[in-house]
Amino acid sequence: MSLARPLTRIESTPINQHANDFASMLQLSSKRGMQVTWLGLASNVGLTLSKGTAGFIMNSASLLADAAHSLSGNTNTPKVPDAIYPYGYGRYETIGSLSVSGLLMGGGVGIGLHSFHLLLATLDGTLVSSGELDPNAAWFALGSVVIKEWLYRITYKVGKSERSDVLIANAWHHRSDAYSSFVALMAIGGTYAGVPMFDPLGGIVVSCMILKSGASMMSQSSQELLDKSISEDELNDIQAIVASVKEKEQDLLDFYSIRGRKFGPFQHLDLTLQLNPDLAIYKAHAIEQRVRQTIKANCGHVQEVIIHIDAEKQPRHF
Repeated sequence: MSLARPLTRIESTPINQHANDFASMLQLSSKRGMQVTWLGLASNVGLTLSKGTAGFIMNSASLLADAAHSLSGNTNTPKVPDAIYPYGYGRYETIGSLSVSGLLMGGGVGIGLHSFHLLLATLDGTLVSSGELDPNAAWFALGSVVIKEWLYRITYKVGKSERSDVLIANAWHHRSDAYSSFVALMAIGGTYAGVPMFDPLGGIVVSCMILKSGASMMSQSSQELLDKSISEDELNDIQAIVASVKEKEQDLLDFYSIRGRKFGPFQHLDLTLQLNPDLAIYKAHAIEQRVRQTIKANCGHVQEVIIHIDAEKQPRHF
């Protein structure tokens, strides 16, 4: 006589158990990845302060705008879940990004208007001597190009070796900053060469880049706060991973209701497994754990997987 308990419906194990697994993963994460992240953060702060100060003192609208663009590169580092926030601190990053995006857009508008007024004054010949550009501002823009391109190369290299999409995204942001610094450098150089409208024009171009970056960041952060679904391609990848487990588990009859949302730099998923109704509870739990571990092993950004188990096919839960 079998001692197996018939399978009715059980929920996944408590989230705190899996939060501990995630905390261990963060603690064992690559030192090189953390070091290059902190290096990028320190560089962003230093460049923002130095270019902002130099742009103000040396009357360079393009350098001042480039300083604001560097501000958008500041990155939060992940913090492990705890008893107070068992789901982690992903929303802190989202809220922080939303706040920074608002500051960026406001700063972009202000710098754009300032650059536009300088352009009008330059064209009218009413620019006072105290407002003339100091060509030494070009050294700050050149230094920013060199530093940001170097940061792009080392961050991209570490991101590739660690297979980290977050680090690769940070690397491309460094490259974007290098482009804006190059625009500022050309604008300052053009002004020094005898075309004074180049600097305010450069300020307008970089301010448009700031507005685009801020608007993109605000849109993405707002969608995350509203729990927008992850992309269709990502859902298809999850489906393929679970299907690969199903091929090896005869008692895994079906799976459905797969959905996911972003949680800061991570993803939270939930799905339903239909298992053999005569399966013992401990075997059902083993299949559940195998599905969860396989997803996490193949998707580095997945922080949590909530799995519901049904004994028979049920309608979609959403």
